[in-house]
Amino acid sequence: MKASTKSVIIFMVVYLGSLSILATWVGYLYYMDQKNALIDKMHLEMRYKARSINAQLEYYHMNKSEQFTFYEEGYGIALYDNKSELIASTFMDDIDFSKLFYADNDEYYLIETLNKEYLDVKYIVIKKPLDTDQLNEIIEQIGLIAFYGFVFILFVALLLAKIMLSPIKRSIASLTKFMKDATHEMNTPISTILMSYEHMDKHNLDKKQLRSLDRIDIATKTLSGLYRDLSFASFHDYIEYEDTPIDVKEVILERIKYMDTLIQFKGLKVNTALKSKTIHMDKRKLILLIDNLLSNAIKFSRKNGEIQVNLTEQYFSVKDNGIGISKEDQKSIFDRFKSTNSLHGGFGVGLDIVNQICKEYHIKIELESEPSKGSTFRLVWSEQKSKS
Repeated sequence: MKASTKSVIIFMVVYLGSLSILATWVGYLYYMDQKNALIDKMHLEMRYKARSINAQLEYYHMNKSEQFTFYEEGYGIALYDNKSELIASTFMDDIDFSKLFYADNDEYYLIETLNKEYLDVKYIVIKKPLDTDQLNEIIEQIGLIAFYGFVFILFVALLLAKIMLSPIKRSIASLTKFMKDATHEMNTPISTILMSYEHMDKHNLDKKQLRSLDRIDIATKTLSGLYRDLSFASFHDYIEYEDTPIDVKEVILERIKYMDTLIQFKGLKVNTALKSKTIHMDKRKLILLIDNLLSNAIKFSRKNGEIQVNLTEQYFSVKDNGIGISKEDQKSIFDRFKSTNSLHGGFGVGLDIVNQICKEYHIKIELESEPSKGSTFRLVWSEQKSKS
């Protein structure tokens, strides 16, 4: 994933996420406010209804009527005496007389206590369900507002992201173009120097001249390795690669021989324990893997040290006894442009490329390292999987 794309995603997640949480909280408060207003209105209507029934009871009482009826559509009505014994009711729910107004799920109950008892009625209980249709209308309104609000906020977020990333994208594009042009121009002089070195007559040179020539060879091969790394980083999406069965052992021996001048120059001893192993991979990518791990081991090893190269059916590993890598640096060692030791230089590209290739081929990278004790990089082969 490109860094710019990742930045946009992080920005969108944080921006939209925070606004969504805020909008959800505001929507919840609005919903509760509307619901409470609806309950308050219903409470007031129930009180009016209780007083209306009380007036009817007074009328029946004054007229000494022994028979009376009461029914109101949408309401449940119950009458109780001063001992909370039921006199008459349109529903059979248990009543909590310790509360004046309470809810049981979506059913609300009002208990009206009468100062004067008519027809032995002390308590009037009014039952009314909460109007869920109105609540659903409120939820629909909130949902509609939330949808249009989210679309608007998403548009604003994309616009802000584009505005903020525009100068960064221009800078990255300019830097990428420079890297591609510089990488392309590096190839010809490097190839010329390597060819001249290979065809040079070294028999008539003294030790000092041979040592100087070795330095040229080392520097040129270092540049050649950097050229391959930069080419992969810059042109990876444009180069056609082809996976074929490759003898890993053969390629490892070839790359050790290629780096022999640098190995001898530092007085290093490379011990190998190589078993036959064939994998399905583009050879150029395998060379990038091996070269980066070998060159790092050579670069960070102490003079006259040892490097152990192992190849088994399960893994390929390179171990050195160099400066090692701290636990903190190990967390970011595979990030691009991350170099753990400024004294030894480097652009921090190599291990990022190793990481990319390993992810592409489902190869697990293991790192064991302690400062001043050296490092071991291990690539654990996986079963061959088709790449998407």
